[in-house]
Amino acid sequence: MERMFAAVNDAPDASTRPSRIFDFSMPLADAEAAWDVIVSQARRWRIDPTRIGMIGFSAGAGLTMQCALHSKKMRLAFIAPIYGAMDPVAVPPNAPPMFVAIAADDFLFRGRFGLIESWYRAGRPVEFHLYQDGGHGFGRGYPGHTTYWWFEAFSHWLEVNGFLSPSPNPAGATASPR
Repeated sequence: MERMFAAVNDAPDASTRPSRIFDFSMPLADAEAAWDVIVSQARRWRIDPTRIGMIGFSAGAGLTMQCALHSKKMRLAFIAPIYGAMDPVAVPPNAPPMFVAIAADDFLFRGRFGLIESWYRAGRPVEFHLYQDGGHGFGRGYPGHTTYWWFEAFSHWLEVNGFLSPSPNPAGATASPR
């Protein structure tokens, strides 16, 4: 992946222009179709559609951002773009709370804090974890690296923000789960 992005990231003006080079319009349509299925089955599956969030890794982080910023139908309760692009974005007034984790040696970071600044300046809740190393794609983290504990930090953030507590009324469901 680093070779694929090298031409983009090594350009003379790479520090000032976005590094995103992918079109997420088709995956956005897929995500919206999945959203429709989830919402249509919410009562049956005993879930509260107002508490659905989205987490994505690398390109999935790009799709997570696309959904949060451009979807006309998805109303995400929270987002977690993990080791995604850090470029500034236009944040809508109703943007969901955001959790971000990335390693300082990830080629998508390159010292940019634009995404975090955008969320902060928009007055939207943001939690940011910059790990000293771990590269791109640290997944559940590497033993011996600080990235090893990122999921615990994410879980704690979900808990503190009330996303893990039982919903008072999961889609109005009254029947017991099957």
